[in-house]
Amino acid sequence: MTHLSKATRPAPQAPVITIAGLPGTGKTTLAATFPNPIFIQAENARTVFEQMDGDDQPMFFPELPKPNKERNIRPSVTIIEQLRELITEDHDRKTVVIDTTTSLNSLFESEVVAFDPAEAATIGAAAGGFQGGYNVTAAMHAEIRFACESLRRRGITVIFLAHTAIVKMKNRPDAGSDYTVFTLDMHEKSRAIYVNHSDAVIFLKTEEFIQGAETDKKGRQTKFGRVMSTGDRIAITAGSGNIGYIEIKNRYGMPTEMRVPYGENPLLPYFKFYQSTKEVK
Repeated sequence: MTHLSKATRPAPQAPVITIAGLPGTGKTTLAATFPNPIFIQAENARTVFEQMDGDDQPMFFPELPKPNKERNIRPSVTIIEQLRELITEDHDRKTVVIDTTTSLNSLFESEVVAFDPAEAATIGAAAGGFQGGYNVTAAMHAEIRFACESLRRRGITVIFLAHTAIVKMKNRPDAGSDYTVFTLDMHEKSRAIYVNHSDAVIFLKTEEFIQGAETDKKGRQTKFGRVMSTGDRIAITAGSGNIGYIEIKNRYGMPTEMRVPYGENPLLPYFKFYQSTKEVK
């Protein structure tokens, strides 16, 4: 049989999505509205759902452990074991949420330092220095992303949650000066694993406006305003027209911005996979 004879047309796949946002923007509650979720906890996510009825609460693996060389405890091993069970064992979970990759990154960096043969004190000095520790950490993230591809092949959606950071962009030939952007809060080598290999990278924010600012007749600001929030959540799904969101993307034709009411998921109708499997009524 030739390779050409094995060629097929694409079929809808379970989505792999990265959702980022500042604390309190509703990343965890949005992830919980995907079908039958189970959370891998790099940080404690349970308190978000304490007010829900038991039947409505998502499932949780135990929180990932802190690294400990003396007891040979590695969070990187524990999360792979959790993912392996989801890949190989029978269960009813349809969505796996890693909450958050930012905290997972901190655990991985701590593990690299804790188990460093030269007993390095920092991630920058670990693995021989010269950014070696960041390379090792990025490889650990890549292993997680590779395992999640097996989940996708089983028809399980994967949601990576991340905290937002603000970084300065320098020396861009297409920009006249330095500028700041929103990004995932982790080293760029690890960040690329999620940005480059997710079907969608979506940022959540609360809707804000400036109140009380004043200018004179020449347009010069004479009084600074205050940032106010409406409390509404906005999902930004495309970088076009949104200054500072250069890593946002989606392959599903979503609107650039969508309101995200509490307890609702406006993203679901855009995934053909759910229509093909009748997960979304």
